[in-house]
Amino acid sequence: MNIAEVIRLVNTNRGNGKKENLNRMYLLMEKLGNPQKRLKFIHIAGTNGKGTTAAFIASILGETALKTGLFTSPHLEVINERIKIDQKNISDEAFILFTERVVSSVEEVELELSEKLYSFEILTAIALLYFAEQQCDMVILETGIGGRLDSTNIIQSPEVAAITSIGLDHMGMLGNTAEEIAKEKAGIIKSNSMVITCFLEGSLREIFERKATQEGASLLMINPKDIEVVSASMKGQIFRYKDFKKLKIRMIGEHQLSNASIAIEVAKALKNKGYNVTEQSIKVGLEKAFWAGRMEKLLEEPTVITDGAHNEQGVELLSKNLRTLFPDQKFTFVVGMMRDKGYMDMIEKVGDLASLFLTVSPDPGRGFDAETVASDLRDKGYLAQSKKQTSEVIHYIKNKARKNEIIVVFGSLYLVGDLRKQLIQ
Repeated sequence: MNIAEVIRLVNTNRGNGKKENLNRMYLLMEKLGNPQKRLKFIHIAGTNGKGTTAAFIASILGETALKTGLFTSPHLEVINERIKIDQKNISDEAFILFTERVVSSVEEVELELSEKLYSFEILTAIALLYFAEQQCDMVILETGIGGRLDSTNIIQSPEVAAITSIGLDHMGMLGNTAEEIAKEKAGIIKSNSMVITCFLEGSLREIFERKATQEGASLLMINPKDIEVVSASMKGQIFRYKDFKKLKIRMIGEHQLSNASIAIEVAKALKNKGYNVTEQSIKVGLEKAFWAGRMEKLLEEPTVITDGAHNEQGVELLSKNLRTLFPDQKFTFVVGMMRDKGYMDMIEKVGDLASLFLTVSPDPGRGFDAETVASDLRDKGYLAQSKKQTSEVIHYIKNKARKNEIIVVFGSLYLVGDLRKQLIQ
């Protein structure tokens, strides 16, 4: 195999049949010798915030002697970003080698079950085999979609589980209400484990409390009253959390304080289990942590900010952060979303902040029609232009934008990654 063949296998829609259980994933892992049983895990689910929370935790553990694997999705620029050890991407050579080792077992499973494995299932297997063979001390494992039936959920009880947020996304797979989605996310809670979650109220809180009780797991919810913002700007944030008096993070947005607090509690849980995680490693790890494409400023003149907001909750957070950081400002929004999203409703959440919308499809097959969206926005009274490809957006930024213009890119991590790669190469 070569790396192009690997990418086609693990990053192309494949698979068939509605996923009703994890049997084919268990069968695949059994054929590979169950490498997941040789590993310790921090398992992370949530609608938004999984990646940044994972980055915070990985950075904290990077200040310890623990050899740490990190599995996340999607990627921004290269697929190797999804599988890391000690913050270093898997090499093309290792990616090819471990894919070749997994492929023969994939073929056996598909022949036996007369079903095709999904790409994410194959990628999960590659990552777990790689981490086990590299003898990682800890693996931070981010779910793809949901939790209960996610391919990562074949692991036994993790050292700690974290659930970052609950919002409406992937409704076709997870359910049409926040409660249905919460039940899917709560599926990563396992017996005799600890789970740390964002602050939840009402029926959502009850779902997690009930699941934790059923599994005999301990549940800790972040209390917003324990978080105090000291300062916030596009350069970063300083905040207090419980006994931690002066914590610094590079991540922008108030919601990142909740993600950082979850990471702190995960670190404290590991320390209580005997892992050598210190207060200093928590402080330094948080300050060093970085996760590209999340309220990230790429350029100064004009100011270009990229954010991966691609669902209702994410766009609401983006809107709130922009209003806080740039009061009374108007923005040029570069937006591209998948056509199965409720994109018009989401775009209008920032409508009153917009001086101009530039629409561009993030994917030729699955993305919305940029020209139609721009036309619809104009019909609603907004100033909007469509772009056929991202190179036209780059041309606007470099040649037409005013120096004091603030350009915000959102709607799809694929769009963010594409523009990011072209702007900072």
